[in-house]
Amino acid sequence: MPSQRFMRLPEEKRQVIWEAAMDEFLHQPFEKVSINRIIKDAGISRGSFYTYFEDKRELLSFILGDTKKRWSQACEVSLEQSGGDFFIMMETLFDVAMEFCRNNDLFNLHKNLIMYPDLLQSLMPDVNRCEEEVKAGMFEKVDTSRFRDPTPESGLLLFKIALMAMIGAISEACMRPERETQSRNDYLRVLSMLKHGVCREPEITETEVLDHE
Repeated sequence: MPSQRFMRLPEEKRQVIWEAAMDEFLHQPFEKVSINRIIKDAGISRGSFYTYFEDKRELLSFILGDTKKRWSQACEVSLEQSGGDFFIMMETLFDVAMEFCRNNDLFNLHKNLIMYPDLLQSLMPDVNRCEEEVKAGMFEKVDTSRFRDPTPESGLLLFKIALMAMIGAISEACMRPERETQSRNDYLRVLSMLKHGVCREPEITETEVLDHE
């Protein structure tokens, strides 16, 4: 975690450091990430850096955690504004993630970090803890009154399915920018199918009505 001194910096200054660090992590494998380049781009001294972060590992941990926090906050705002609509929240999350990808080459970041599985494992939160956070956060704010199964377990499964569809759509949009609009529309169709189902309700024949009388 960054120091309290860093957290007390003005938001604008923290953002400058965040952007300088993200640019370095996007363009360099972790072992070649240079603190000297980061402090030069951020306009801070080396001494100041080490009063904010212990090392570049802690800085990367902050970057990943802060990104997750920003996306979570966008979801919370969406739920508050939509009256707890899960599907509007997932649409909002797609747009926030897509905007992030336009400004930052997320796939290049992944490529630069995937070579260090031990590092990623140490930085990424525990899967079980993430699932508990999603279940708790979702079912505090999501309106589940129209869900066939409003249990947290089913809600988590729904979130996983929607998230996988979102990752696929964003991947396609990033690799083929000309299809960004189509990728978004395809993703919204998936959300619609999750919300309303794929199959039509079967028509009840007159014989079936008589059989039930």
